Amino acid sequence: MLLLAFTITGPDGEIRDERVHVLSRHFDTQPECKEFIHSWSGIIKDRGLSTVEAMLAEGWTVSLDEIGCRRNPAEMQEAVITIAAEEQK
Repeated sequence: MLLLAFTITGPDGEIRDERVHVLSRHFDTQPECKEFIHSWSGIIKDRGLSTVEAMLAEGWTVSLDEIGCRRNPAEMQEAVITIAAEEQK
């Protein structure tokens, strides 16, 4: 899958600790994903950043830290612990 990793900067100029990872597109093979990145990375950097920033409140910005290929987490066999939030009454 295509991975886009972003860092968010607040209106005060402080870089947030959190990184946002977006898995966006499925590829059948790793070489296919790498070729897509090679062909489209310029457009992803330009339009991807402006699209994400348009979703944020005024003053917030993002930087694209990584464009890469990752396995689909849904297909990975890992132990996952789910913690349900308590319902507020």
